[in-house]
Amino acid sequence: MRTIGSVLPLPSTDEVAGPSLWDFWTAGATWAAYSSARSALAALLAQRRARRVWLPAYACPALMEGAVAGGRQAAWYAVDERLEPRLEDLQSVRPGDAVVGIDYFGRPPGEDFQALARSQPDVLWIEDRAQALAPGPAWGAVRLFSPRKLIGVGDGGLLVAETELPQPSAPPSRTEAGAQAARAHDLEGLAPQTWFPAFQAQEAAFAVDAAAMSARTTKVLRGCAAQPLIDARRRNAGFLAAALADIALWPEPPAWPPLAFPILVPDAAAFVQGMAARGVFCARHWADLPSPARFAQAHDLSRRLVSLPCDHRYGEADMAHIARAVREVQAGAR
Repeated sequence: MRTIGSVLPLPSTDEVAGPSLWDFWTAGATWAAYSSARSALAALLAQRRARRVWLPAYACPALMEGAVAGGRQAAWYAVDERLEPRLEDLQSVRPGDAVVGIDYFGRPPGEDFQALARSQPDVLWIEDRAQALAPGPAWGAVRLFSPRKLIGVGDGGLLVAETELPQPSAPPSRTEAGAQAARAHDLEGLAPQTWFPAFQAQEAAFAVDAAAMSARTTKVLRGCAAQPLIDARRRNAGFLAAALADIALWPEPPAWPPLAFPILVPDAAAFVQGMAARGVFCARHWADLPSPARFAQAHDLSRRLVSLPCDHRYGEADMAHIARAVREVQAGAR
């Protein structure tokens, strides 16, 4: 049975029709290319001498790893049930602090949060675009990309800004994207034993370091056309938004091309298992979160939120298959 989702395959870079992904993300700005987003974040915070860094309570543990490297103090702010930042938690932000905001699934935060960022230029506002292929106009003074979350590469953390950025001080990463290359040879997803263990080992090996982005990832980003990826993800997400509006995290069709299509279910763990049994590999985000008492909504999202694959590998027939599988799993859970 053909499967949908999981590890992204290494893309072809034979032709670039229109701006490359690299050009689309950097757009003539200053950039610094690291081995991982956590390494890039750590280098940026050290360069700017941030005394304290604010993070959303619903976030990847790797973000925390980069934020506190070197003994830096971390503080947390809450997000609501739709992943909008709770602005009252940011009243204690002071000049010299850094604030990381996440474009969750590619969707930028609301205007109130962006207005707060504009009103405090003496705070370092970092826009985490790890899940964002094309979120729209930048709201952060520095943008942070994690290419391997969006296309089939093995490493990479790209800082983009209009100001000077810290550059890597170690040779390029030796990550060879073996898992992604193996996945490219198994486009039907029928032999996960040939790529999934390698992917898990590849992910586990990341640490905060000063290494530059690998030559292979740089080549892919410079040779991969942006617009086809954007169009395919937006189209696929639009299909799922129409088919699954009743359980979508955001019921309106996305104007941005998402990392994946997020839905809310009663039990994410059981739902993911049910989808896998139907050949659809979904993801959960995230289990290791701060204070359940203080950040109850983040923990509720951790238990309920599932992201459905809608990336550029797939078309309408695949999205229809996903929607049918979702309804089957829902029916079986009743």
